[in-house]
Amino acid sequence: MAEDSARLERIAGEVRAFLVPHWAEWHRKAGSPEGQHSLSEGTCGRSSRFMVEVLREAGLKARMAFGCPIGCDCGFCAPEGTRGHAWAVVRDPARIVDITADQFGDAPVIVTGVDDPRYHEGHDRADPEWIENRERVMQRLMPLWRARGLNADKARASDDAMRQTGERT
Repeated sequence: MAEDSARLERIAGEVRAFLVPHWAEWHRKAGSPEGQHSLSEGTCGRSSRFMVEVLREAGLKARMAFGCPIGCDCGFCAPEGTRGHAWAVVRDPARIVDITADQFGDAPVIVTGVDDPRYHEGHDRADPEWIENRERVMQRLMPLWRARGLNADKARASDDAMRQTGERT
């Protein structure tokens, strides 16, 4: 179980690092939220949708989860109250994967059990255009994510070849 959580934490950390420059771009295009606490603020839906796709490509059964405190007590339980939020849920091992909780003053990457009291799942209350935007963003980013992996593999192979030939130590 610890190995599964470590793998999820590694993947989540890589996804977050990949998304940071995209968050900056999203804020430049849409304007930063007023009183912004972190760069991840206002990005949870798009980031979680992308996270789910990466987890699926890694062979894990994953889905998005949402919480909107309007009409129910669901979302992310932050010190200042329950906040609307989106995160990923992995089925096996049953884990919550959240890469944007720092917008509420929590850790930047959280991998935790599905019974974590900070998370209360509800329904997706996003407007249809926001849901479509999540899909467009995911479709645009996945080829960049895949290329990043291929480029890293090529760089490692090149480094290995240079080490073997003594070109670089």
